[in-house]
Formats: sequence, structure tokens, C-alpha cells
Amino acid sequence: MATKAVLLSYIQSKRIISTHNHHLPDHMHKDMSLHRILSGSYVNWMTTPPDLSDADAVWAYIRRFQANSFFRWLFAALEDLYGLPFVPENLAEMDARIRKAYEDSGYHLRLLTDRCRFDKVVNERQPDPGSNLGHPELFAPSFRCDCFFSGYLKDKPEPNGFLARSLFENPDVATMEEYLSEMRQAILAKKAAGCVALKVAIAYERPINFENTDLEKAQKALNNPHATEQEVLDFGDVVMFEIAKIAAEADLPLQIHTGMGQCKATNPIGLLKLIETNRETKFHLLHGGFPWFEDSYALLLQFRHVWSDLCWIPYLSTTAAKQYLKIALEAGDAHRFTWGCDTWLSEDSVGALLAMEDVLSSALSEMVDDGAFDMAQAEYLVDRILYDNPVELFKL
Repeated sequence: MATKAVLLSYIQSKRIISTHNHHLPDHMHKDMSLHRILSGSYVNWMTTPPDLSDADAVWAYIRRFQANSFFRWLFAALEDLYGLPFVPENLAEMDARIRKAYEDSGYHLRLLTDRCRFDKVVNERQPDPGSNLGHPELFAPSFRCDCFFSGYLKDKPEPNGFLARSLFENPDVATMEEYLSEMRQAILAKKAAGCVALKVAIAYERPINFENTDLEKAQKALNNPHATEQEVLDFGDVVMFEIAKIAAEADLPLQIHTGMGQCKATNPIGLLKLIETNRETKFHLLHGGFPWFEDSYALLLQFRHVWSDLCWIPYLSTTAAKQYLKIALEAGDAHRFTWGCDTWLSEDSVGALLAMEDVLSSALSEMVDDGAFDMAQAEYLVDRILYDNPVELFKL
């Protein structure tokens, strides 16, 4: 049997800890349909789904996007789960099977635990940061801290509508010292409530080249509705350095979205000063910085307190993900890689899993065949990436 086939079989026998997800709460899985799955998955980032009863429109949709990784793997997941090829004449029946499956309110969770083989999911939900969705046996929450970047104004929510100062004992802070103290207490309270990580996805809102540590500069934005763009950036820089400091104090990994986002200075090397300054912080960098992979290779090689989460990369580009994994392993070590499905809906989780299984089996088998290591080491890497590393990093 070919090396890849042997490794794929081994991977598919393993239980998994998904280290980054956005799974939706129970009530948001009611009235599920094929159109809702397509609309709520990553394929919707490319285009909204057509009228599924219009065969010509569906064929045009398939032909245009079938090579796209999002579509490739979601279509594969739907075909696997519901037993029909994704072609126009089957979509009414596929929709009926989906609706029937979701009559069982626990179906979306069983797709995670049974089909995806997840023992635990590090989940991040907005606008309810730190929620375990009422299922603490499965979901270990990561506390998204983006709200603190908007908190320079008391009534300014982050993009999902959450107010940072709703977490403060004293929301009427007047100084940066008071603001950072309240932020620290809020983060520690989230840890006490069960959060196993902190998360920052501010790359969707601003550059991640954090530089300013001067509280006086940051103070100019606090409670100032007329703050300049630079003053707001200075405020956010100080907030980010403090989050990193608190993460180390609380012994919580700090997950940071890198790469895709606003795509303006969101490549990982922008974190260099932050990483250099906070050597006790466990930086869990998400997405490999796609498409700026070289930055991640350098950070992995230079800093032992940097981890790489492979989440989303196989879905963004399956081919690029295989190359990333091989080079990143050559630059790093077996103990600093994890993978999460990074999805909202269970069918998308299955698609992300299929993509990851293909990437992991392909990349590792190529390294085995190239003489980098033997099959025993490849299996060791599978165990570390899918389970052992997350257990150690998140103390699960």
C-alpha cells in the first residue's frame, strides 16, 4: 500500500482536538437546509449560492468554483454525509435529507464528535465571548479580546456588537492604567469561568504591526470621540502588549489571527516586537499567515514560544497547505503544531477535516518517501498535531 494511503488510514483512526472553531449555538441549527449550509459556510465568501432549483444556475456555480478549495471540500463533505453527488438533479433530495437529519437537535454535535472524531473543540464565539455553548464536555472556550481595542470609547462596540466595558467593574475609567487594570480583571474572570485561551482577530480591523508601548500616547484616544487614526492605533498597540502580558500571567495561550483579514500589514512578521518583548507568552499563530508563509517559518525557527495552528490553510489552498506543513516542520519541531477546523457549521467542519486529512497524509508521506524520517515518526507527528500538542498547550 502506498505511503499516503497507510498514513491516511492511520489519521482516520485517531481522535482529534480541534484547536480553533466558531461553532454556532444550538438554536442556530434549527430549520437547517442545503441553502443555509451553503450560505453559512466558506463557499459563501466567494459567492452567494444560486437558486438550487435552477439547474443551469447550479451548473454554472459548480463549473466556476469547483477548483476552489472551499468548494472542493464542502462538496465532498456533503456528498459523504448525505450520500448523493453534488449535481443539480440531486439537490432537492440532498436538501430533504439535511432537513430530516436536523429534526434531531443533537445532530450537529454528533457530526463533530462522531464524524469528525473531536474529543474537544477550542471554540470562539461572538458576540458572546467565552461561551461554551452550554456543552462544556465538548467546547472549551477561547476568549476573544477584540472588544478591548474598541473600548477606548465606553459606548463603542466591536464589529459583532459587544461592548468591552460591559465586562468592567468600573466602566467609567479615566486613565490608561485604570483601563488596563479593568481589562486584566475581565480576562482573569474569563479564565476562572473556564476559558482555555485568549484570541485576537484584530487583523480584520487594523494592521498587526504592534509597536507603541507608551501609555501617554495611548491616553490620547481614551474617552476621546475625536481621536485620530494614529491615536487609536497607539491605544490598540498598548492594549495588545497588555493582553500578551496577561496571557503569560494567566498561563493562557494567545491565539492571533495572521494573514488574511484586511490584508494591510497583517503578515506575521508584524508581531515581531510583540513576540520578542513577551517571551513568557505562548503565541499560537493562526492560519500560517496565509499567504505570507515565509514570516511564519522565520518566527517558528527563531522563537521557541511560537506555535503554528494549521487551521484554515487546507481550506484556503490545499496545495499551499501541503508545502507549508513540510517547510514549517523543517523550520520548527514536532511539538509546536496544532489544527482546528475553523468553521461555524458542522458540514463545513467535515469539509475542513477532509482537507486536513489530505494535507497531513500527503505532506508526511512525501517526507517519508524523501527519507526525512520513517513511518513511525510520521505517526508520531500525527499524534502530536491532532491531540498531544493541544492537550499540552491548552492544558485540556
